[in-house]
Amino acid sequence: MDNKITPQQKMMLFKQATMRHWQEIGTAAGAEGGQVQFVLPKSRLLSKLKLRVKLTLTATHAANTSYTAHEDAPFSFLRRVELQMNNQVSPFNVSGKGLVPYEYSVNGAEAMKVQSSGRYPVVMPVVASAGGTANAVSMTLDLPVVTNDQELIGLILLQNDQTQAVVNITLGTLADLAPASAGYTFAVTNIVVSLMAETFSIPAIADAFPDISVAKMVSEISQTVVAGENLIKLPTGLIYRKIALQLYNDTPVRLADSNITSNIELIVNQADFPVRITPYTLADENTKLLEAPLPGGTYLFDFSNAGKTGSRDYIDTERVTEFWIKFSSDTAGSVRVVYETLSRLKGIS
Repeated sequence: MDNKITPQQKMMLFKQATMRHWQEIGTAAGAEGGQVQFVLPKSRLLSKLKLRVKLTLTATHAANTSYTAHEDAPFSFLRRVELQMNNQVSPFNVSGKGLVPYEYSVNGAEAMKVQSSGRYPVVMPVVASAGGTANAVSMTLDLPVVTNDQELIGLILLQNDQTQAVVNITLGTLADLAPASAGYTFAVTNIVVSLMAETFSIPAIADAFPDISVAKMVSEISQTVVAGENLIKLPTGLIYRKIALQLYNDTPVRLADSNITSNIELIVNQADFPVRITPYTLADENTKLLEAPLPGGTYLFDFSNAGKTGSRDYIDTERVTEFWIKFSSDTAGSVRVVYETLSRLKGIS
């Protein structure tokens, strides 16, 4: 008789035998163009990181009472956010600009919209004055390393002498928040970065210990866009849960839907087309899924359907040789592709 328990039974046992912990890892002062590093404690199972960045942006102008922020601000002030394991594997390695569609996919577009004030995840006032106005800018970002709270696929065992987990935050400069503009003087001060970790206790029951051989990876690539047909090659050997595109012209300013002159296609092995959709239809699907529009030039393929359909629609490239994104544009520029995948790891236990 086979007494092997199912993944569903294992997860039920895990939930019964463990406790969720929220632990502040630390707070550090930052500097323009600098890096802040946090070493995660060797305890429990990591499920999520929560990153908070706050700063003061002082804007001065003799006559104007507002200023124009960078279109990706304040996310753009984060040059790179990386969770690195043993100096080898990075389950999370993405730019601040790349975090825009990713955070929208995690928490919804309405929740992550930039607000001018209040207790919101992302706040960036745009006030200027002759005497200089100190704008309190802040953002609190969720960086989950698991697929969702129900499956908890992707848990990382920190309570292990062989595991060294480090979070590196690379900061940008003033221009990443407020580009130079005639008559304005800007200054950034009081940069503070803090990190919180969500972990689960180690279950005492052996059958409740989760499968930690599968990692959820969030990565990005960038590529030049030409006026005409564009092909973007994505890594194979992975299981794709989400793919986000951010398209810019050479300025760089985000492209409009009308700049995409063809369907946006996902192509497997040059013959299979899991997705072939117009930018307008995809934008509509995104708005309905996320309950508010994504920023212009931004498109999301969420094969998890915001966690509603599980693994049914994931794109598995473990046994294929080529995986492409194809579209045509009427203007040159660049594209950033942020993708969330599942991968079976070696050397991490």
